[in-house]
Amino acid sequence: MVRVGAEDLEALARALGGRAVGLVTNHSAFSARLGYTAELVGKVARVEVVFAPEHGLWVSAAAGEPVRSHFDDEYGVRVYSLYGDTLEPPTEEVQKLDAVVYDIQDVGLRWYTYISTLYYVERACAKAGTPLVVLDRPNPLTGAVTEGPVLKPEYRSFTGVASVPARYGLTPGELALYYSRVEGLGCEVEVVRLGGWSRRMWFDETGLPWVPPSPNIPTLETALVYAGACLLEATNLSEGRGTASPFLQFGAPWVRARELARDLNGLGIPGVVFRPVKFTPSAGKYRGVEVRGVYVHVTDRERFRPFTCFVRVLRRVREVYGDKLALLTREAEPEVEYLRDYTSLGSTGASRYAIDYLAGDPDVRRCVEGSVDVEELEERWRREREGYVEAVRERGVLLYPGDIGP
Repeated sequence: MVRVGAEDLEALARALGGRAVGLVTNHSAFSARLGYTAELVGKVARVEVVFAPEHGLWVSAAAGEPVRSHFDDEYGVRVYSLYGDTLEPPTEEVQKLDAVVYDIQDVGLRWYTYISTLYYVERACAKAGTPLVVLDRPNPLTGAVTEGPVLKPEYRSFTGVASVPARYGLTPGELALYYSRVEGLGCEVEVVRLGGWSRRMWFDETGLPWVPPSPNIPTLETALVYAGACLLEATNLSEGRGTASPFLQFGAPWVRARELARDLNGLGIPGVVFRPVKFTPSAGKYRGVEVRGVYVHVTDRERFRPFTCFVRVLRRVREVYGDKLALLTREAEPEVEYLRDYTSLGSTGASRYAIDYLAGDPDVRRCVEGSVDVEELEERWRREREGYVEAVRERGVLLYPGDIGP
């Protein structure tokens, strides 16, 4: 069984023993016996404050819902929100601490906002001269595969704060080193390493229990499909929010389910088949309205490349349904809370389309619209990822056995 960083009590005691710490965590952070990090760290250090990311300490807030600062009576600790009016902890707050400890289970995808919070916490630590200790966790989608474009700087947002691929192949600890050594944050980072993990391991091979890292990622398969299906959030297709199978099914009232399934299966996308379905979301897009679409069945996760898959899916939907497929903007859809994250840091005004910030590259939208071919993009993205992989190797970012591929 893999041992997460929070279970290495000897290393925790060396790094944190008796010190005043701020803890960046939520209830995705657990030990093999489901002891939570807030409890484990509290045994060796004085937890002065918990900094809460999107969804809050208890992972109970919906996507895009602001998290409020409060006193948590369960843990008896002050909770400072980093998902609301403030994204980065104030320097003066961090300067009061001997160390900041980060322990959150993410899903290995650039747009998952937990890693954006890691970036801003690390930046605050660098400003304050306070060390950051990362209690490492597995990348659920392995640490061997990268996918999609490397984010272009002009498309930075809260769903993409660094120049990494959509699927970046690092653990949280390795990513913290990347931010410091490659992105230039220059923070003092200590990683309490995983035990028994290697780069080709999927989460269900670790022996650890799956605890949903956010409300709409209930399973490992969902996390894998989300590596491409998240693009649906920037369109008027339902991504299955408000159903028992978010991201595994998608569609719209104007879709013809059987026809779409035939069309998508006809593309011959490796490792996946599509089944026609109808569903009625209880929340999100088309709430209370019957949606017709398809269900995604992953048949070979080693061959399945979800990002490229869903670029092809969106292009095919546009070819068949034309302008019925809309690409959303924050201005046009202000009621969709999570769209705020896609454009919140887009200070250059490089685009009005949410999908450009989510993908980190405007050519995804251009491909969907039919002006550039998928194959051309795949080759360019592979070359971009080669540069990224070279950087993580050369700068000593990789901590575990095995290699990472472009």
